[in-house]
Amino acid sequence: MANENTGTNTGYTTYQGMVSQVSASLTELEKVCKKLKLEESRKDLEKSRDRLASHKFSVGVMGEFKRGKSTVINSMLEKEIMPSDILPCSATMNRVTYDLQPHVEMQMVDGSVKEISVDELVHYVTKLNSENESRAAGVKEAVVYYPCKFCQNGVDIVDTPGLNDDERMNKICEEVIPKLDAVIMVITPDNPFSMSEAEFVRSKLMASDLSRLIFLVNKIDTIRRAEDRERVVADIKQRIQDSVLEKMAELYGEESREYQDAKLKLGSIRIYPISALDALDGKIGGDNQLLEKSGTIPFEEALTHMLTEERGALELGMPLNVIQRVSVEATKSAMTRKDALELNGEEFEKRQREALAQIQEMREKKKSEAKRLSGRAVEIKSQLEMQVMNFYPELEKKLKQVVDGVPIDPKGLSGQAGQENAAERLKKAVSDEMQSSMALMSEKIQVQLEEIVGQEVVRLGQFVERVSSQVDALQVNLGANKNGFDKSELAAFVGDTLLGGLGIGGMVSGYKNAGVKGALAGGGISWVATFSMAFLLASMSVVGLPLAVISCAVGNSAGKFLTGKLFSSDIGQRRLEELRSGIKGQIHQMVVEMQGRRELENWVQELIDGRFQELSDNMESECERMLQETESTMDSIKEGLKENEIQRRHLEKECDTAISMIQRINEQLKPLNEKIRQVLESA
Repeated sequence: MANENTGTNTGYTTYQGMVSQVSASLTELEKVCKKLKLEESRKDLEKSRDRLASHKFSVGVMGEFKRGKSTVINSMLEKEIMPSDILPCSATMNRVTYDLQPHVEMQMVDGSVKEISVDELVHYVTKLNSENESRAAGVKEAVVYYPCKFCQNGVDIVDTPGLNDDERMNKICEEVIPKLDAVIMVITPDNPFSMSEAEFVRSKLMASDLSRLIFLVNKIDTIRRAEDRERVVADIKQRIQDSVLEKMAELYGEESREYQDAKLKLGSIRIYPISALDALDGKIGGDNQLLEKSGTIPFEEALTHMLTEERGALELGMPLNVIQRVSVEATKSAMTRKDALELNGEEFEKRQREALAQIQEMREKKKSEAKRLSGRAVEIKSQLEMQVMNFYPELEKKLKQVVDGVPIDPKGLSGQAGQENAAERLKKAVSDEMQSSMALMSEKIQVQLEEIVGQEVVRLGQFVERVSSQVDALQVNLGANKNGFDKSELAAFVGDTLLGGLGIGGMVSGYKNAGVKGALAGGGISWVATFSMAFLLASMSVVGLPLAVISCAVGNSAGKFLTGKLFSSDIGQRRLEELRSGIKGQIHQMVVEMQGRRELENWVQELIDGRFQELSDNMESECERMLQETESTMDSIKEGLKENEIQRRHLEKECDTAISMIQRINEQLKPLNEKIRQVLESA
């Protein structure tokens, strides 16, 4: 960033240094696994290294039209790159990423890619005229490549359409928001925290995601007095807190742990008053006084801390967790090989046959566990679909209450204009209530499902741990002595020395306080966290029913509701009560049609199938990897036993070398593990 005193560059440099250290450790451990012929573990390490190398932080900028989103982005980039105007401007989703050569890739809706210059961007991503708006309709995403300092730190900025642009924002909410590391909500003092902004935060971010949300009160310079600025910011903060807590109460109840956790989190919500225009002018003109006055420095420091410390710690936690697991297993494998080289070939083959029989038994148990999980999914589908069935009469009741609550002047129904106005008001009221009710219902279902999934994660973690213990016993039996693994040699890889096991579980649970709430509550079950780490981090957000399904349901039902057939030429002669009664009859028919289409039931089925399939796949891969690598260890031992005494001693030395390398790798990572532990526990 432009201001060298903010310390932001230091934060990114420090994070990149940690990434380099973890990446180097992954590479070294890969070499050990290759030497020990632990191919599945080597692949896991390689995947973690590739993921870490390609990772970029994504920062989304959101808000209604006329909030100054484009100016906020340009101030971060220190240059007027994104087009801005006093009119509602953004019509597409735009991503800014680093490249030495400025250019723009237009990813079109039809799948094609078109390259344009940065200067031409305004003609493809704005609504400044009908021609631009028509052109923008064919653009899926504009990727702007530019050599800006902010993006050079490994950060992409995602510029979204206004929250008012329902169709575009629906896609953004479903596809983009879950992948963002930070969300910047731009609001203004003249209309602080509007209804659409409140509903967006309540429905799409919720309290579980407030940890990655920053509110910017832009155009604060329009308020001259400092005390008035403080009052406006305090008022906005209170509105946000009240809005989110109201939604949490609807979902969980005011006495719930979730509600109390949200209340605690909301006390430290990030909200910064800034003037993005002053920040941009200060950076372009090198005016540090104007930059200081703009208020952007505290905001940029907070964003840097969020990315490099909080989100960065989570990002680094995943490969560190893999390193911990592989370190333990590779050490056990090396110790088993070294020990087994003392056996004669005949004795080893006998033990190998016993081990292979046990491995087959474990595979059968794995199949049984997968079958149990499939049966559990069927039970949950039946349970949650019953709630959907109960929802329909509740929805009908609410919609009829809405009809009764819409004020309509009977005198105004005699003319066509009055009839059309009444129809539009009723249509909007019914549509709004449908969307709100369906969103809340779907969120409640997803909350319940995540609780169930959390319990299953714990159960499967216990199962995987039992398999791990059986594999340990099997490997011990392969060796010449049966006293078990040398605890002193394993001490470097278990317990409190690494981020794995219960440690990372407690940290993720404490950091998120939402999502899969029971997933890491398995006491001392270290394998729960190892088994579920990536799964959990990808599943922490309650997203509810996809907006496409809601829109479809509303469009198929309320959309054709009140389309002219409610009113005839003699409507002025009817009593208002008769009109409301007729509308309620149509509401009943509409709800019956919704039930017949089974859109909600199908969504529940797909949601459950997807979540339980993920669980089954995780369990399968974890168990099968351990079993396959045990088989590989036995094959290596068998080959080693064919060697002469001198070669055996050489193989034993290789095992000792592998163990020493693993210990050295983990010893070097201890300070980093401790740092990440502290960051997550304090977040």
